[in-house]
Amino acid sequence: MKNTTLLAIALTTFAILPATETPAATRIQFARGSYCGSYSGNFSRGREFVLRLRGGQILSTRNIGRGTQYNIYVNGPTGTIDGRPVSPNQIDYPIPRSGDYYIYIESSTPYSNIEFCAR
Repeated sequence: MKNTTLLAIALTTFAILPATETPAATRIQFARGSYCGSYSGNFSRGREFVLRLRGGQILSTRNIGRGTQYNIYVNGPTGTIDGRPVSPNQIDYPIPRSGDYYIYIESSTPYSNIEFCAR
């Protein structure tokens, strides 16, 4: 009986606590005829984007703002994709399979501007 009461109290406590909201990933869509898109905003607490890509493409992430990108993770249908730095501000990711790719970015400054290109 004591265990049942403790379980009921624990479940009631969790039901009262507010749910932590996770912001939905921002979908990046390129303008017609373009292969790049950009986003400006606060990345200091992390920001997630989603981009539909085709297998065989190269995804490039490029810091075009004043902030320095220090963490970028790309995950797709086959798992995490390792990037290859091509300059201090650009990383290229080979896309193995078509699908949605989630890009998580954190920056060392509150405001930054990033460009996504797929070629």
